[in-house]
Amino acid sequence: MNLSEQIQHFLTHIEVQRRFSPRTVDTYRKSLEKFVDHLKDGKQDSEPQLGSFTEINVKGFVWNLKIKQGLAPTSICEHLAALKSFGKYLVRSMVLQTNPAGNVPMPKRPKRLVSFMSQKDLAEEKFPELENPTLPQVRARLLLELIYGSGLRISECQGLCWNQIQEKEHLVRVFGKGSKERIVPITEALLKRIGEFKQMEIEAGRLPSPTGYVFLSDDGKPYGLRTLRNDIHNLLREIGWEGKASPHVLRHSFATHLLENGAEIMSVKEMLGHESISTTQVYTHVSAERLKEAFKKTHPRA
Repeated sequence: MNLSEQIQHFLTHIEVQRRFSPRTVDTYRKSLEKFVDHLKDGKQDSEPQLGSFTEINVKGFVWNLKIKQGLAPTSICEHLAALKSFGKYLVRSMVLQTNPAGNVPMPKRPKRLVSFMSQKDLAEEKFPELENPTLPQVRARLLLELIYGSGLRISECQGLCWNQIQEKEHLVRVFGKGSKERIVPITEALLKRIGEFKQMEIEAGRLPSPTGYVFLSDDGKPYGLRTLRNDIHNLLREIGWEGKASPHVLRHSFATHLLENGAEIMSVKEMLGHESISTTQVYTHVSAERLKEAFKKTHPRA
């Protein structure tokens, strides 16, 4: 079996069995295809075999991305992560004994502070009641409560079903990356938004069913991610936010505000669905930077 066929098996595995998001599957596909193109090196008629997936070739690919193509460390890490994951799959499937990409070091990424909104930016008074709300406006406010109120990813909102929201217990069951389940508290505001949204759905002729999607379009499928992102973008612009207006900014804000108000980092890690504590620690860096900035502005000896 050639390399491309094994890659297709891997992509099917992460899409069907591990239920990775379509966006992640597409990202992995592009990275692995880029590796195959690198191995071909202009030889259109030669199809790389599995034996060409070696540590030397992986290192050569990384060198090519860095030196010849001039990609940033973050982009290189993305391509290398796909190869490492592919190698793990081949080892677990007993196709290979060792992962050819396993020992190839990740380039050091520059430390960047995440974008987030302040607690004042997201205060409840910023969201006055609407006299004649449209469905997208109500949908956007429900999304905001799921992302900023409970820390969900936009892809998790897209795949959310009504029976995952436990209104009496004030909890939502989330199936995150790799179909890993976590349970997160929900806000009182979310319960209110649910009532408004259900009423508008009924008026639009879409009767919510327990096993049905929350964000259901007219064609019986979940709304596309672009539609949901636009909802959030428009809502944040409506309240006067001039920074990056994306769902992830709200998720960053959720984590940052929890830590600022005394939440334990392990609890925040669980609510965000992070596998590693190091992923969550970026938010402690954000809080530390804000403290240093406040210190410099206000302390006479700073």
